[in-house]
Amino acid sequence: MKISSSAFVLLLTFTTIVSGGGHETPQQVVTRFNNYKTICTGLGYQNVRCDAPKKDIAFQSSLTKHLQNMNNEETVIFDKVSLNEGNAYNQKTGEFTAAVEGVYSFSWKMFTSRGKYFITHIVHNGNPIAYNHCDGRGISVGHVSSSNQANIKMKRGDKVWIKTRKGDGLFAHGGNWCDFSGYKI
Repeated sequence: MKISSSAFVLLLTFTTIVSGGGHETPQQVVTRFNNYKTICTGLGYQNVRCDAPKKDIAFQSSLTKHLQNMNNEETVIFDKVSLNEGNAYNQKTGEFTAAVEGVYSFSWKMFTSRGKYFITHIVHNGNPIAYNHCDGRGISVGHVSSSNQANIKMKRGDKVWIKTRKGDGLFAHGGNWCDFSGYKI
């Protein structure tokens, strides 16, 4: 918890006055406290409980259209958003932006056809963190899916997104078969 210097001085003054050497009755201490509380409220300070519930940050997105022949290190944009608590995921850019500092958990799943592949990685502020190798080469029937998960310590304003690895974005199924999700732990 960060306290501004004016709040610290006010708190120190209050503590000094309230302690007052033990010459006040309990009722006088309560009255004095209420007076200072009124002053603090008037200055814009808010009474927030330490165990106040934290605002939820979570998102769930999926891919509606097939992706084919994506460029090297191109951002994969999961365009359908079914959950976006805290509005941290941007469905136009494919980026998640941390609203508050903390540890976030992310997972993503890719789905491709036989003979095709779609290799991705999750990046934190552009730096690769973990890879997802979805490779249907070598199978004669069906489809292939793969998933991965990463926990990332983020500062406010940090960004996370999914990118193709090198030129490996050959084919990913749309129709909500591929997804990207995350939440603050």
